[in-house]
Amino acid sequence: MVEWFVLCGVLLGFGVSYLAWRSIFVEPRRLVVERYLLKLSQLPPPLDGLTIAFLSDLHIMPSGFGVDIAERAVMMINESNPDIVLLGGDLVHWCGAIPHLIPVLRRVKSRYGVFAVLGNHDHHCPWRFKRPAPWGGKPFSVDEWREALKQANVHLLVNEAVRLEINGAPLWLIGVDDAYTGRSDLQSSLKDLPDDAFVILISHSPDIVDDPNIERVNLVLSGHTHGGQIVLPLLGPFLAPCRNKRQRAQGLTKIGETWLYVSRGVSAGLPLRFRCPPEVTVLTIKTAR
Repeated sequence: MVEWFVLCGVLLGFGVSYLAWRSIFVEPRRLVVERYLLKLSQLPPPLDGLTIAFLSDLHIMPSGFGVDIAERAVMMINESNPDIVLLGGDLVHWCGAIPHLIPVLRRVKSRYGVFAVLGNHDHHCPWRFKRPAPWGGKPFSVDEWREALKQANVHLLVNEAVRLEINGAPLWLIGVDDAYTGRSDLQSSLKDLPDDAFVILISHSPDIVDDPNIERVNLVLSGHTHGGQIVLPLLGPFLAPCRNKRQRAQGLTKIGETWLYVSRGVSAGLPLRFRCPPEVTVLTIKTAR
């Protein structure tokens, strides 16, 4: 009997050690491309087949840790030959990593441009408060972020909209500031848009879908949750900082008439994952017939 207890203890210890090793050293490096074909009845026919590459939560560290996997993510984006590239915030873990970030983003290729929003870490706010944390280098203001991203040909959207014309049809992109720390203003971002506008929204936090103005948005692309980092059998996502995490932690879902996609992100600076590999997302939108 004692021998059986010892054997079970050894096997349990081996199993736990293996899962810990895999969660720290294997799965955080197993970057995958998630491809979706999304049919939208409101999509103008000239936009049929538009390809969007979405990348979120790079979390590059001031030491440069995470640059290698971020470069792999950019290579995967370029291989998908996207029409538009959208970046969902938390590009860095602390602002001291911006000098490492810009050369990575400068390699991104896109037909109609690269657009980004800021996340809570880009504001130096790891938790749910507006005041920047005092560690990790000097916080960047929004204006400083604009100038830095401009060096990489990335257009920063902070509670604002931009109109793209593709094949003669208008496409409105909206980028709101971080909702997790109370910086988003979707209402003002929508104020100049026509009522029949086709709208894609970039928001770091998926909880932007609780905004009453979300009904005017056709598609929301978010990150922030890292997919929960750890996804337990039956229990689902474990570490997902959002409401209704079973619905919003990762993947594609529909809120009313608005589609929401939440990326698991790359999270290079937070290398802990279980059943939740990092991702690059490629969405092709089609006109539903």
